[in-house]
Amino acid sequence: MNPTVPPPVTDLRIPVYLLTGYLGSGKTSLLKAWLAQSELKEAALIINELGEVGLDNQLLSVASESSALVANACICCTGLPGLAEAMEDLFWARLHRRIPRFPSLVIETTGLAEPAPVVQALHGSDLLRERYRLAGVITCLSAATADAVLGQHAEARAQLSGADVLVLTKTDLLDDAVLSRLKQRLSHQLEHQGAQVVMATSAQASLSAAQMLSCLQEGAGLSAPVSHHAHEHGSTQDHAHAHDHHHSAQTHWWPLPNEVNGPTLLKQIQTLQASLGPALLRLKGRVLTEQGPWLVQLAPFETQAEVTADTLPSDAEVQCGLTLIVALPLSAAQFTTLSSFCTPGRLG
Repeated sequence: MNPTVPPPVTDLRIPVYLLTGYLGSGKTSLLKAWLAQSELKEAALIINELGEVGLDNQLLSVASESSALVANACICCTGLPGLAEAMEDLFWARLHRRIPRFPSLVIETTGLAEPAPVVQALHGSDLLRERYRLAGVITCLSAATADAVLGQHAEARAQLSGADVLVLTKTDLLDDAVLSRLKQRLSHQLEHQGAQVVMATSAQASLSAAQMLSCLQEGAGLSAPVSHHAHEHGSTQDHAHAHDHHHSAQTHWWPLPNEVNGPTLLKQIQTLQASLGPALLRLKGRVLTEQGPWLVQLAPFETQAEVTADTLPSDAEVQCGLTLIVALPLSAAQFTTLSSFCTPGRLG
């Protein structure tokens, strides 16, 4: 008589999707699109932002009824306690029906966050380990600046090696031949590292949530359990002890009055670019100009700021101004130029 085979055990823990990617890689645009699609429409959201004034949370919170913000700290180091607290608060609010019973959770990290410490932290708390499960690490990488970003920034390399799914974004900025060669180089790099990573492409946030989840399932078939390699790579990072890890960068806040002159603002940004050069890692914010409300962004290695229409509700409580992230150290001349526009913040 054959022994009875027990039925498979269903994992009832809440799946967590960790979305990472270097500064300006297009994470927020993708996530905003995903939250409007059925697969993630009811997901809870934790947004980690650098600087004292957040913008991504305003762009995304309208798409999720259950959201939390971990601001002014990076969750791969000094912001880890804030992440754990946010996850616990969301769980208890869900349990006591103060918020909708969300079926999954998406964590959007800062552009400087490395996934390994976050993955380790999710397994380091009894409550988090019992109530949540890591369903995958999705890393975004701008195809237009991939080589420069990976070549100069260790955080981007850590994000790549910690991925279950790599999403090459902004692929519309490259022709097919250049994109094909980039994908080959990345595939060879990942193979050399021994990482099992599924690669996807996206132009103007075209990759759907369903396609992303399908990629995660494909990756689970290649390397089980999901994100197993992320744990392995995490153990080899210089920052294996997350609280000993700090970024060589600093946030600055550039407050702007209402109805600034748009062309003048763009010239001022060019002045900052000329002075700071590669030290200007990121510029992002909301401004009110004589031409109307703008969202202004500048990613690493891009030559011009991207200006788009501000579609946030007119009554949204967003402080106007720009958050800058700069690499340290700065020269005396660079600091003088920066100080003429901005007030310094901090970055753990």
